[in-house]
Amino acid sequence: GVRPKALLGGAKDLKEVNDWVSQQTGRKVQQFLSKLLPRTAGVNAVSSAYFKGRWVTRFSQSGTLENFQVDGGTPVQVPMMQQDNYPVKMGVDSDLRCTIAQVQMQDDISMFVFLPEDVTTNTTLLEESLTAEFVQDLSMALQPAQLSLLLPILRLSFSTDLLPLLGDLGLSEWLENPELDDISIQPAKLSSVHHKVVMEMAPEGNQYPVATLEPSHLTYRVDRPFIYLIRDEPSGALLFIGKVVNPKDLTI
Repeated sequence: GVRPKALLGGAKDLKEVNDWVSQQTGRKVQQFLSKLLPRTAGVNAVSSAYFKGRWVTRFSQSGTLENFQVDGGTPVQVPMMQQDNYPVKMGVDSDLRCTIAQVQMQDDISMFVFLPEDVTTNTTLLEESLTAEFVQDLSMALQPAQLSLLLPILRLSFSTDLLPLLGDLGLSEWLENPELDDISIQPAKLSSVHHKVVMEMAPEGNQYPVATLEPSHLTYRVDRPFIYLIRDEPSGALLFIGKVVNPKDLTI
């Protein structure tokens, strides 16, 4: 929802903003702001997003603590979800030095997991390659497979002020004169654009894997730093892109 309101920048405003965001997101996004808003005159925009995708094929085993390798440190233990004979599309990109799995979610959404060769692999080239066009071509090249799939159970949270990034999107001229007359009786500029996103990876799904007497010969263990993205299949839009280096730092 949208709710313009005059704020003074005190603790009362902080609580009101946090309570409103919590209410609007069904209490899925908590503690939206961690510090007071500036008292300077201006417009402080807030936005949030919550995503919990449900798999088409559910995981029957979940909650077991497994080691997650961390670059330059002691492995950390995180809860994992696991399923044998899990249907995915997968492939290997030798140039990007990673193995890729595409896992189908409900509502025409899928998750791509990019698992580097080892914990120290430089992923800069991979991160720079993740455009909608690249992922579309990649999806067409991946091959169907059934494997033993092991993924972390995570609740990830990220928050930032988007204002410094708007200029990179070609909005520098608009920022100089944003025309906010409809929400402010005085001339005003954007002071901040606070944004927070929360994403959950849980074992729930719609159906069980096809029963078979033979165990999977392939294993895909996401137990080291990885990159993921969530894609809307009909439009090809990339809804979320993230990198998990240490799950302990991201779980909330």
